[in-house]
Amino acid sequence: MDTHRRAVLNLAPLLEAVKSKRGQENPTDPGLPPCPLCGAAALSGYTFARPSQIEHDCDCAYLEPERYQAALLKTWRRYTAPRLLRTDLEGYPKYRDYLEKPVEGHQGNRTALEAVRTYAGGILYLFGPPGVGKTHLALRLAGKIAAEGRFVRFRSELDFLAEERLAAAGEGALPTYERLVLDDGGKSRLSPFSAERLYALMEGASAGRYDLILTSNLAPEAFAARLGEVGEAVLSRIRGGLVAEVQGPDRRS
Repeated sequence: MDTHRRAVLNLAPLLEAVKSKRGQENPTDPGLPPCPLCGAAALSGYTFARPSQIEHDCDCAYLEPERYQAALLKTWRRYTAPRLLRTDLEGYPKYRDYLEKPVEGHQGNRTALEAVRTYAGGILYLFGPPGVGKTHLALRLAGKIAAEGRFVRFRSELDFLAEERLAAAGEGALPTYERLVLDDGGKSRLSPFSAERLYALMEGASAGRYDLILTSNLAPEAFAARLGEVGEAVLSRIRGGLVAEVQGPDRRS
C-alpha cells in the first residue's frame, strides 16, 4: 500500500512539469464551483452536468481521489438541485421570485409556517383559499431543500397528469422524483386514469419512496372525495403526514 501511495504522490511533480511546459496558466471558469478540498478554480470547457464533468486547477483529484470524489458529489448536488428547480419554474416568473422572497408571517399562516419549519419529509398538505400564499410557502421550503443539495421538482397537478399520460402512451419517460411540489391540487378534471395516478403518487409518498409537498384550495376531505373509490385511502395518507391550513387576504387582488 505504501508503494502505491508513493506512486500516487509522485504524480505531483509530473503535473507541475506539465503546467510549466505549457508556459501559461490554465483558463478557468468562475461560474463553476471551485475544488471542494482546496478551493482551486474550475477549469473552463466543462459543464458539470455530471459529477465527473469538471476539472480543477489543482492536484486534489490525484492526491486524495476518494475524499475528492465524495466531496465533489456533494458539491454537484448543491450546484444542480437549485438549477433544476428554477428550470421547472421557467414558465412561472412570479413563482421564481418566491424562492428568494421571504414569507410574511401573520395569524392566518402561523400554523403553516410552523409546519414548513418542522417538515422533515413525507407528505405535507397546505390548503386554503386562493391567493393566501400556499405556493409561496411551498417554494420557500423547496428552495431551502434544493440549496442543501437535495433534489426537489415542481409540477402543477395539470402538468403532472399530462406527463403521466404521455408516458402511458409511450411518448415520454415516466418521471421519477426524490421530492415533488405538486401545486394546485384539485384543479384537474379527473378521469379514471388521472385518479389512479394521483392515488399512486400519494401511495408512493406515504410508503417513503419520495417526499411530497402538495398545495390545494381544497380541504383534505374534499381533495380525497373527488378521487372516488380510492378517496378514503388517499385521505388516510394525507392525514398521516403534516396538514396545515393557510388563511389570510387574497394577495393577488
